[in-house]
Amino acid sequence: MSKSLRTAPVQQRSARRVQACLDAAAELFVEMGYEGTTMTAVAERSGSSIGALYNYFPDKLSLASALVTQYGQEIEDHWKPLVEDARELSHNQFADRFMECIREFIEERPAYLSLLAAPVRFRRDPKVRHSLRVVVAGALRAKDPRLSEERALMTANVALQMVKGMTAMLSESIPRDRPAVIAEFKKVLALYLESIFSPERI
Repeated sequence: MSKSLRTAPVQQRSARRVQACLDAAAELFVEMGYEGTTMTAVAERSGSSIGALYNYFPDKLSLASALVTQYGQEIEDHWKPLVEDARELSHNQFADRFMECIREFIEERPAYLSLLAAPVRFRRDPKVRHSLRVVVAGALRAKDPRLSEERALMTANVALQMVKGMTAMLSESIPRDRPAVIAEFKKVLALYLESIFSPERI
């Protein structure tokens, strides 16, 4: 029993240190960009030794990839409330809420756009990608239960590709232009959903 009591705090400390490294990296990716951020700077900002940082993350790419995976899981949490409200929303309102979730997330996690603009390709966790599709498909079926599971997953995948395109444009845009970019993609998604939820298509 005493052994298990000693183990838990160690695991908790490790988890806190890992998160501190991720938080420090996120700040530096925004301030310095991906290329300008160094592992030494992340260690200093997080209050960890460089050895401890390399123990958790073998290189900067693995550190950034861990952040991308974390952000994917957090975006999923942002979309889950749509399932509760979807039935009462028009396709325009659904598109607006869907894209607003991304806008809010980007404001809370500015490193997300910094990483999208990085000159590297991150390997996204297939489980996270699938989980996102399932959540969005669930919201679509909650909006209209007549939509088949297969059709909902296809529609969710198309919607997520729109998000991918929008975030790519946002990462290349100056802050002043970003509201206009989001507004345009809301229109595109609303038109797509209008066609999906038309009585002839379901």
